[in-house]
Amino acid sequence: MPKHYAIGVDLGGTNLRAALVSKNGDILEKTKVSSSGDVMASLKEAIEGLVREGVDGVGIGAAGVLDTETQTVINSPNLPSMNGRTFNDLALSVPVVVENDANAAVLGEKWLWAGRDLQSFVLMTLGTGIGGGIFHGGRLMDVAAEVGHISVEAGWRSCPCGNHGCLELYASARAIINAATKALEE
Repeated sequence: MPKHYAIGVDLGGTNLRAALVSKNGDILEKTKVSSSGDVMASLKEAIEGLVREGVDGVGIGAAGVLDTETQTVINSPNLPSMNGRTFNDLALSVPVVVENDANAAVLGEKWLWAGRDLQSFVLMTLGTGIGGGIFHGGRLMDVAAEVGHISVEAGWRSCPCGNHGCLELYASARAIINAATKALEE
C-alpha cells in the first residue's frame, strides 16, 4: 500500500517553517529558514527539499490577507515583499492549497488538538504579528480575523498595515523584543 504525505508550510513574518507530515499528522521531517530576502525562492527550496514519492500536496499558511482562489497575497504587513505575489509562481509538481496562517492553525487545532471536540472556538496566534481564526458552528469562518490590527491606541504609532495604534505594535513578539531591547539600552 503506498504511503501518502503532505507538506505543511507556515510562512510568517520572521521565519518560514515547512514539514513533511503523514496522513495521521505525524511530523516526519522539518526545516526552518528566515523569511527575509527572496521569500519565494526560499519557499520553493524548502518545499522541494521535502518532496518525496507519495507527497499528495502542499498546504501553505501565510500571514496576512490572501485571495485563496487565485493564491495571491493581497496585504501582508509583516511580509510586504509578498504583497501582490501569487503562490502559483512556485510551479510545483504537486497541488498547492493556500490559507491565512491563523486559519490554518484553527484547522490544525480542530483536526488534532484542543479543538477536536468543539463546534465553536477562537484561536489567536502570537509571533511577529498577532493573528486570529474563528471556527463556528462546525466550520471555519471565512473572515479576516486580523486581531493584531485592531486599534488599541487610536492616532498613535503608524502600523505597516496603514492603520494607527494596532495591537501588534504593542503586544506581538516583535514589539515585546523591541521594547525590551530599548529598555536595556536606556
